[in-house]
Amino acid sequence: MRSAAQEADLWRLLARVRALRVRRRLRALADARRHERRAADEVAQRVAALEHHADARQRMLAFCRHDRRGGGQWHATLRAHDASTPVLQRHLADAQHAHAAARDETSEALRAWQVERVRHDDVQQRWRTAVARAACDGPQD
Repeated sequence: MRSAAQEADLWRLLARVRALRVRRRLRALADARRHERRAADEVAQRVAALEHHADARQRMLAFCRHDRRGGGQWHATLRAHDASTPVLQRHLADAQHAHAAARDETSEALRAWQVERVRHDDVQQRWRTAVARAACDGPQD
């Protein structure tokens, strides 16, 4: 059987270990949030590329309507331009999937950090209780 002082030392050690785990989980959460922000930026860039693509298409359509002599050339350019639309949409879909995965990773990291925080708080409370018990029992060598 352990003495109250030994038990207090054990809980102190466990509290230090839990504190290290909380810090590690917090770093993992920060990394996950950075990854999510990068994924969100990538989605925004893909959306902007699609919008730019749509604007260019509108300009080409205007040339097709107004330029009678070069209309055939503009129609060929428009078809070639439209052929790149599925690629841009696929890139956007990939970026959105990556962002969703990053969001899931962030929520999992947040949950893990919260669990570790609760466990650390529990160990600290047990340590305080053990220290109080050791103080009541008096010094034992």
